[in-house]
Amino acid sequence: MSRRRDWGGGDFGTTSSAAGFPKATHFRGVSGWHVCENQLPEGKDNHVNEALFSLSNGFIGIRGTFEEGYHGPNDAHGNAPSEQGMFVNGFYEEHIIKYPEVGFGQAQRESVMLNVINSKIMFIYVDGQLFNMWSKEGELELYYRELDLKNGLLHRDVVWTSPQGKKIRVETTRLVPLTETRKNVFVQHVTVTPLSDNIDEIRIFSDMDGHVTNKPQSKDPRVGAGFSGQVLNVEERSVDDPEFCYIKSKTQVSDLSMLCGMRHEAECDGEPVVPTTMLEGDQMIRQMFTFRVAGQRGKKVHLTKYVTYATTQDRKTEADALVPLGRRFISEAASAGLGQLKQEQTAFLERFWEVANIDILGDDLLQQGLRFNTFHLVQAVGRDGMTNIGAKGLSGEGYSGHYFWDTEIYILPFLLYTAPDIARQLVKFRISLLDKARQRALQLGGITKGALYPWRTIHGDECSAYFPAGTAQLHINADIAWAFKQYMEATDDMELLLDGGAEMLLEMARFWLEYGCFSTTNGHFQINCVTGPDEYTCLVNNNYYTNIMVQDALHYVCDIAYLLKHERPHEWKRLTDKINLEDAELETMHRAAEKMYLPYDKILGVHPQDDSFLQKLEWDFENTPHNKYPLLLHYHYLIIYKFKVIKQADLVLALLLQGAKFTDKEKKLNFDYYEPLTTHDSSLSTAVYSVIAAEIGYYQKAYNYFKCTARMDLDNIHHNSHNGIHTACMAGTWMCVVRGFAGFRVIKNVIHLNPYLPQEWKGYNCRIAFRGAVLEVRVSSRTAQYTCIKGKRVNFVHAETQRVYLREGQSKTLLLKDKFEDLTALNFDSIVIDIDVAIPAIQAGHFSSWKQVIDELKAARRDDIAAAGKLGAKEFTMKDYHSFIMNQISTDHRYSGVQLYIREVFGLDIPCGSSHDAPGLDSLWALGNKKTELLKQMIQENPPTAPEGIIRLVKELKREGIKIGLVSYSRSAETLIENSGLKRYVEAYVTGMDMGTLGLRGKPYMDMYLKITEMLFTDPSRCLLMINDPVGFAKEELSRFKLAMAVPYGHLAMEPDLDLVALEKTYLEAGVHLMMRSVDGVDIDSLDDLVEVELKKETYDDRMTRVHAECSQRVCLPCPFPSLFFGTGVPDFSLRA
Repeated sequence: MSRRRDWGGGDFGTTSSAAGFPKATHFRGVSGWHVCENQLPEGKDNHVNEALFSLSNGFIGIRGTFEEGYHGPNDAHGNAPSEQGMFVNGFYEEHIIKYPEVGFGQAQRESVMLNVINSKIMFIYVDGQLFNMWSKEGELELYYRELDLKNGLLHRDVVWTSPQGKKIRVETTRLVPLTETRKNVFVQHVTVTPLSDNIDEIRIFSDMDGHVTNKPQSKDPRVGAGFSGQVLNVEERSVDDPEFCYIKSKTQVSDLSMLCGMRHEAECDGEPVVPTTMLEGDQMIRQMFTFRVAGQRGKKVHLTKYVTYATTQDRKTEADALVPLGRRFISEAASAGLGQLKQEQTAFLERFWEVANIDILGDDLLQQGLRFNTFHLVQAVGRDGMTNIGAKGLSGEGYSGHYFWDTEIYILPFLLYTAPDIARQLVKFRISLLDKARQRALQLGGITKGALYPWRTIHGDECSAYFPAGTAQLHINADIAWAFKQYMEATDDMELLLDGGAEMLLEMARFWLEYGCFSTTNGHFQINCVTGPDEYTCLVNNNYYTNIMVQDALHYVCDIAYLLKHERPHEWKRLTDKINLEDAELETMHRAAEKMYLPYDKILGVHPQDDSFLQKLEWDFENTPHNKYPLLLHYHYLIIYKFKVIKQADLVLALLLQGAKFTDKEKKLNFDYYEPLTTHDSSLSTAVYSVIAAEIGYYQKAYNYFKCTARMDLDNIHHNSHNGIHTACMAGTWMCVVRGFAGFRVIKNVIHLNPYLPQEWKGYNCRIAFRGAVLEVRVSSRTAQYTCIKGKRVNFVHAETQRVYLREGQSKTLLLKDKFEDLTALNFDSIVIDIDVAIPAIQAGHFSSWKQVIDELKAARRDDIAAAGKLGAKEFTMKDYHSFIMNQISTDHRYSGVQLYIREVFGLDIPCGSSHDAPGLDSLWALGNKKTELLKQMIQENPPTAPEGIIRLVKELKREGIKIGLVSYSRSAETLIENSGLKRYVEAYVTGMDMGTLGLRGKPYMDMYLKITEMLFTDPSRCLLMINDPVGFAKEELSRFKLAMAVPYGHLAMEPDLDLVALEKTYLEAGVHLMMRSVDGVDIDSLDDLVEVELKKETYDDRMTRVHAECSQRVCLPCPFPSLFFGTGVPDFSLRA
């Protein structure tokens, strides 16, 4: 049997319990909303717990050390298993990276998040005896500590007797405010209660210590800074004002300044206590509080410590301004008081948990793990647009506080669907670093334009010294683009797209065009010499994950370019001018996406992870003992790279992020091939394997991978949680439940859910935020109950079978993985729109083009017309045009209407000719081709646009997953669609050019409209129809559609004085269900309502009787396009609808 650690089989190490978890040597009590500790931690347990009990707010991070420090036994190496750990997100020092051999373009400096001024120190003395929980002479009668996940507090409760027999109770509370307006402060509160009557005096020392250092580099590349000793130097200390003492420090290289200030409120038996303030050494400030209790048992003493941090980086200010800033921050916090700060903290978390909480029925350990992980994520993430979230959050020095791709692929999706406002700040952070990314691309040499984001960074510079597993992970660009795409799908945040988002996408795409290349042998676009997510396989050609993610990014960039070009032309021009973007670049991006090389091995039926992966020998898992994992700490990279062994999900991650591009069979084959080769030496891996296992039906594997993910830090599964918690893995916990067990996906802007219940549970529920709505999903053994908790509506697909549609407050219970008949669902899945409805202004263009052709014919054949006695023929009018258009689409002869008009008005008999005739005046087809040529020229020079109501409607329909098709009898329609801004919303269209090639008939048949339903892969009975003029079509053809609506925009454009009441009567008699005089204000809700109403209406004859009676009472609405008309003149085609 292989000795590879079978995470999917529940093997989490050599010491696993029956439940599948490691034996907890530092057990923390199981509680849904608390992480508890009732035994004093020592050794490694203490080291781990310092990370687990950390508190932060995205700016300040406080490692969970005790206020008085650790005084327990040392580890086996004689070192204290403790790190103080005070951090400010994004506050860093730099050092030059020293390479034995310097290479061009390598990262030059590493930024390291600093351990900053330690302000949480508080020592308690009882009649001169130091409070020390580990004292062998003293007695610890009670020890309890808990992290309160619901209220965001860290509590400790201790009963201790000193060696002199003096007994006290010590209660501490720590709070780091999560509200953004208070991010610069934190509070500690200590209450000491004498429990014996032999205590005279309690003295508390409260310190700020500026002498702080980071851990030096270690043998583990994941830990340690590239410098040793103190690099954050104290420049100023002030104790002039006892209510605001402060230390100012400054870095040596990055030139950043920091202020740390403190203020106290102390009282004994209701009386305030004034401190004694002093300077200690050359880098510390101490305030001493003496409480006289005089042997009174139960006489409580209280000390509240307010601390503030302000930096020149955070506030973008000069160092001289830090003192007044810090004074203001601490004054505002102290004025509010601890009670109000607690209330604000609880209120913040109530709002957060309202969406982010996941309830599990049946497993308290996993429930605790879920909430613990979720809490750490929200408290660690930067929320100001200037900071991000590090791999270890703000709980330890691991990975030097760097930001990775973890944000975009793991953490941002969690926040996007639970706290989208925070997700927006993470997107803004990446946009803010665009100029640095441009610089990094140029630093590689051979790259002339574009942007390459750093693999690991704090402020935008590449910090990875080992480029094969750093800079070579070029997929970071595609990861950022993927996250931005998810963000836009979930929010429609056009403001952020225009405020740097589109520019960022275009610059990243430019980089791919320069780094990749088109093969000279087969024309495929290839990306060589890269590293994918699997860091055990480096510098390869055509990593599959990278290629498919880049393909998706390039397609998305082209879509965004099309959108802005047609809907925001002024902003688009401003952007393209700014970055000197040429149309040829966009064409190349599109071609690269279409030609992207995505290899497939026919023999194995899998996609190779890269060009060379399948040719390697498999790693000898059988003879690799557990203590040799992770491999990177026990084998040289060359040994690892030459084998078929995977550190973390790579191609399997592609199955998740690009899931719609793979069949279920492909997912299963690829999972089966790659899972046995994966060590999961990265904490990012198990969540991805859990989700895909759930999708392909490997439910027990999915559950086991989830258990490992959920308890990664609480049970220290990777044995390195003391260096800091694993934020990406924590976000993976949410991923396992929501994406895995609940089957949540967003495909073409539509939510898909396919939930199931793990057999170990009785049920679970989660909530998903999407486009301003919140959907609750409650899953039991047989059913899923969906409720629209918030928002106008939510629309999704359940179990791959039915589209479900809920309005706010509505609920529906459905069978799991089964079709359920009693379903609140949209009554349609597609819509076909007549081009004259979509772009009514085109009618003026058709008329103008025909008028020009008719006038030219009249001038050229003047003598023939005179001979026929028709020289005084009237001018060609809109009514003439309307007449011959109605005639020509009712017959098999395309230009029968033109032929009839010319014969009657001019007395000319012009031969029919053929469609191949050159534009001219010699045949009917020549006349038609000339008109088409003129119209195309008009469209290209001054394209007509769709009305705002139509644009709003089609955008919403597409966003909700409704398929849209366009129909036009015009042979110029394709040019019109290309130039009108509608193409990006349309799935398919049929034009006059297709009638002959596809053998489609005109009136009374609806061949073109029915053909579109085929192209949309739907049935007319599930399709709505918006048609300009239904007269002449067979009623039985119209009745095949779910709802046929006449929208006479084209007629209104030609005849503004049209009698709409009479027209409505005519159209209803023609067979449509109703006539809409405008689509302004029409949305998916109203369309669905219309269908509901029509389904319940009376018979056709009854309806017509009612319509006739009502018509005389209706008032005609004004023309929706008054700007098209000037008096009684001909509409000007150049005007916009």
